[in-house]
Amino acid sequence: MNSDSPGTHEVFENAFFYFIKALRVLACNAAKQCEEMEDCNTPWQIQRDVTSGGLGSLRVSASFLSWEEAESIVDLVAALRRLPQEAITAAFMNTTSHAGCVTSVSHPAWEPLRKDAKALLLKLEKAIERNEAYFQNQ
Repeated sequence: MNSDSPGTHEVFENAFFYFIKALRVLACNAAKQCEEMEDCNTPWQIQRDVTSGGLGSLRVSASFLSWEEAESIVDLVAALRRLPQEAITAAFMNTTSHAGCVTSVSHPAWEPLRKDAKALLLKLEKAIERNEAYFQNQ
């Protein structure tokens, strides 16, 4: 590793920061999700951001997350990957429009994911506090 490469801790904290940011959007209702994502392909963005952020955090999480926390992230990522296509792209609608975004993220398949995201945020509360402290001390 060269001296300019970030260490494992820094890599984890950055990946986890963006994962939590995406998880907070997932926990919102459909209208708020679209507002947060500026009506720009909201369902796909949420699915991608939570999935890639979650997996990115897990890649280097061994000493930073408990097994239970990591397993919960894996479960949520798996559920996001199982979303039906109509929950990502509403039929005959442009998902870069407000109506298309709201229609897609209003699909019933999103509701359990919102609940799971809220529960996961609570489960990760200590890890989130450590993440916030990490960036405050930088």
